[in-house]
Amino acid sequence: MPPTGTEGARRVLVIGNLTIDDVVRPDGTVRMASPGGNVVYAALAARLWNPVTAVVTRRGDDLPPGILETLGGRGVDTSAVRAVEGPTVRNWVVYEDDGRRHWIYRTPRERSAQVAVRPGDLPEEWLRDGPVVHVAAMPLPAAAALVEHVRAHAPGALITLDTHEDWADRDAVMELAARCDVFVPSREELAALAGFDDPVRAVALLRERGVPAVVVKLGGDGALVGADGMPAPEAIPARPARVADTTGAGDTFCGALAAALASGLSLPEAARRGVATAAWAVEDYGSLALAGLTPEDARRRYAAEGGEAAVTGMDAASEPAGDAAPGLPAAVNPVTSEEAPYDIDVMRREIAMIPEVIAQHLDDPGGHVARVARALGDWGIEHVFLVGCGDSHFAGLATALAFQRHTGVHARAVHALDFARYQVRYLPERSAVVCVSFSGKVGRTTEAAIQARRFGHLAVALTNNESGALAEACDLVLPISVPTLGFSPGTSTYLGMVATLDDLALRWAGVRRRDTTEARAALRTAPGLAERTLRENAGPADKAARVLAEHEWITFLGAGPNESSAKFGAAKLFEGPQLVGVSTNLEEWAHEEYFVTGQGTPVVLVAPSGAGADRAAEILDEIGFIGAHPIVVSDAVPRLPAVHLPLAAGLPEEFSPLLAALPLSLIGFHLAEVLGKKSYNFPSEAARTEHYDTIHRVVIGEPA
Repeated sequence: MPPTGTEGARRVLVIGNLTIDDVVRPDGTVRMASPGGNVVYAALAARLWNPVTAVVTRRGDDLPPGILETLGGRGVDTSAVRAVEGPTVRNWVVYEDDGRRHWIYRTPRERSAQVAVRPGDLPEEWLRDGPVVHVAAMPLPAAAALVEHVRAHAPGALITLDTHEDWADRDAVMELAARCDVFVPSREELAALAGFDDPVRAVALLRERGVPAVVVKLGGDGALVGADGMPAPEAIPARPARVADTTGAGDTFCGALAAALASGLSLPEAARRGVATAAWAVEDYGSLALAGLTPEDARRRYAAEGGEAAVTGMDAASEPAGDAAPGLPAAVNPVTSEEAPYDIDVMRREIAMIPEVIAQHLDDPGGHVARVARALGDWGIEHVFLVGCGDSHFAGLATALAFQRHTGVHARAVHALDFARYQVRYLPERSAVVCVSFSGKVGRTTEAAIQARRFGHLAVALTNNESGALAEACDLVLPISVPTLGFSPGTSTYLGMVATLDDLALRWAGVRRRDTTEARAALRTAPGLAERTLRENAGPADKAARVLAEHEWITFLGAGPNESSAKFGAAKLFEGPQLVGVSTNLEEWAHEEYFVTGQGTPVVLVAPSGAGADRAAEILDEIGFIGAHPIVVSDAVPRLPAVHLPLAAGLPEEFSPLLAALPLSLIGFHLAEVLGKKSYNFPSEAARTEHYDTIHRVVIGEPA
């Protein structure tokens, strides 16, 4: 039976599958190679409520990179993920306008059984301490074998069991459910098992058949709990939610339920935790909907929604003992030192997340980009100014060409200070200002928004902070959400902003009745091309970093949208390895930095195919002539000897910054690794406070 007290937290083992889902939305949007599988949903939910969560699953040789890094970066132990030959289970997932979904196997149907977890996959040491074991949906023989193995090797384990739509042998299912502590069917699966659709009667039937406890997932109606010691099944009401995607809601519920039981909560309280967590998960698309939520965020939100008592009990129960949470490798232990958030490995893990970040931000899961695009059309906007500081400014530089090429409007990226103090007075009529700041706190960007509205122009905030100063200063807010794993040079956040702006350019173009068919098709390939670019640069980026580590300063060159990439590459040197990076326009190098470049001087040339590629080739000739050491970021093989950081071919030039930033990010990480650096930290708390006060201070000047 589930515990009813508040014992110390137990390890949670989530056993299930990984899949690759090719998703078709009702509007025709296709998102290929999305990470899926019940272990992803369940584990991301469980780790919100229990610090010792691990997954046991099998992966095919084609699993997209990044998903296991994402789980590991959230504190989930992935060391028991076993690689098997052949493909990962792959499905078409087709959504209808009314929310219905159709699942179509792309791999042979029997592949699910072939890659199902086997008892031997479970680490024996994990079973010795009486864990909570959640057996997610899988073929019935595989589930039965796992339950028997756990019962034999871990008598003190608590087993929760989810059901699978293919379980047709009712007697075998009843028998298996009776071997578990908590049986967690959906209403539909319970009706098929009982032979009638009456959850209260069906729970009573299962209890009569020896099932110790039953928790029925009722979707939008919450849950129903029946167990020993309860005079009648208890209904757990649903939580309000802005539903975007119900895929994985049941798995999310199960993960949170298991974690709450591991923390010593009663079964009804654990079900409440599951209902709340599932409600949060359905508010966004994809298996990583909860990846951006921290345990602290979850506790605060749950408390705000009326779960204070439960949170207090869980907090006390789930505090890990000692210096490290048992069973978790050091790299993913909960942070216990002040320096841990600055570990440069945070940067590596966030880089690995980028393909999924790009995919999610091109999907516009909440419809926010489409809403802003319609507003720009309604206002009759013909000029757009993209303003920001740092990476946010680079995002504007990276995407201005996409706006010009596809919307037909005049688009210009301007630094926030220059805009607020020198440009705003002279903007033409029908101008909009897109103010970009991930934090939503940057003072100059907020000033730019205030000044834009002062002079009668539409101001739009692109930010992760919907209640920040920038959002409050703007007419419209375009929210973005990118999970961050600690303090590190911005990589995934930058490309989340770039992807959102590219998506806005195309959606606005559609509002303006311009044909974006080819551009949209090309942009949809960006996540896959990003995965390939990261994979192909694993070795070359490390090699480039070892060359660059011998030098005190490094020059980055780029043109057009990739002058932003050059600036981005230089910035990552300041923030990661703390080296001097100089960025300049491709042509300007020949007029300026050329004179301090000589034998062996490193020059990073960012030159994807496009309008400036021929001039980049000529500059490369000059770099070679003077004996400098070129490093070329391009989808074309350089014609002279150089370290080549390859970009996957296929994106038009206006979208190429989505890929060009990837090898530059890897260089920043590898340089820091080679030099033994952490992400930049402040010498004192006073210095930190002064710095952020300086950049966040909103002072409204009088523009020239």
